[in-house]
Amino acid sequence: MSLRFSWRLKVPTYSSRTGEQGKRKRAIRRHRTVFGWPWPRFWPAKVRPSRDRIPSVIQDRIARFVQSSTPAEPFEELALAAFAFQFERIEPYRRLCKGRGLTPSTVTDWRRIPPVPAAAFKTLELAAAPAVEVFRSSGTTEGEVRSVHHHPFPDLYRTVIDASFPPFCLPLFGASAKLPILSLIPSREQIPDSSLSFMADHILARWGSPESATLIGPRGVEAAKARSWAGSRQREGRPVMVLATAFALAQWLDWLDRMDLRFRLPAGSVVFETGGFKGKVTEVTREELLRRMMDRLNVPPEQVVREYGMSELTSQCYTRALLGGDPDLFVAPPWMRVRIFDPATLDEAPAGQTGLISVFDLANLGSAVHLLTEDLGVAEGDGFRLLGRAAGAELRGCSLVVEELR
Repeated sequence: MSLRFSWRLKVPTYSSRTGEQGKRKRAIRRHRTVFGWPWPRFWPAKVRPSRDRIPSVIQDRIARFVQSSTPAEPFEELALAAFAFQFERIEPYRRLCKGRGLTPSTVTDWRRIPPVPAAAFKTLELAAAPAVEVFRSSGTTEGEVRSVHHHPFPDLYRTVIDASFPPFCLPLFGASAKLPILSLIPSREQIPDSSLSFMADHILARWGSPESATLIGPRGVEAAKARSWAGSRQREGRPVMVLATAFALAQWLDWLDRMDLRFRLPAGSVVFETGGFKGKVTEVTREELLRRMMDRLNVPPEQVVREYGMSELTSQCYTRALLGGDPDLFVAPPWMRVRIFDPATLDEAPAGQTGLISVFDLANLGSAVHLLTEDLGVAEGDGFRLLGRAAGAELRGCSLVVEELR
């Protein structure tokens, strides 16, 4: 949206930050940061965008950034705009920020924008606009309170997948490719409130050929059907993709071990692996999982892409295995920033120190652009390594922040 005016707003040029002139300058700066143009409250109401239009304005700006290889707006400007948008519309978050003296008029560096602990999604509704989708975490233990993400912008989620999945997972096929995909991730029909199922369904619809299939049910992987699918693809000789959680892969490989079956999936086939074994009885090391995929499916470690995401986020990080990168080093797309925080102080940790993974995700506009996870990691180069879940003692700082939100 573009508005042009034939007059100029005159603002005093001196640097005073007190009095009416200072208030006016700060108001103009805040509105320009959020909406891309100044529209102070003393301008005629008919030229101001309505409150109902504001979400689409900032959403469109972020979508353009996500889709562009050379964005017109810098990351920092959009980060501050997203912060101002959430500050205005999410009351618990506004309370947290005001308590720390951090507001859109005082924060000029995106790194100072307060993070929201992932645990806050378990007890608070953090939504900057009415929810269109509601995603819930899977829960790792019986009776555990699940996180609930009230997501108002699912189209932005689809835009993110379209922009990030091809370069990391389809460089050998091309962004417009259609290939046979075996999904060992439940569909949305099976689990309507799963963000991972939302992603898997979109991938199947966008890049799956007619031979694609989802073969997982209430009891887990439908191993016999998956065997038939793999056998057919082996005979056809076309490279395939397997979408799966680490647990589902282990379950299928266990079945293949028991049946003593081996497949030679065509050269160039890719495995997309996400999640882990949180709360599961069966657990295998990553090295063992990779060895068994090579043994039973003929997929080498360099053809296995790992994804890092969660229900509280909109975007995902990936490894660059298919691009010749470290198969265990996660990197973020351009609209995300990942840092490591000291669990005790919640300050950014020095390079090489283990801490909590903090994610700044512009696409998480509807809830929390700055999210403090409960995962441990260490920064390395332009990425990070995932080390597992933080223990209770390491999450005390997060718990205190959650209290500030209440």
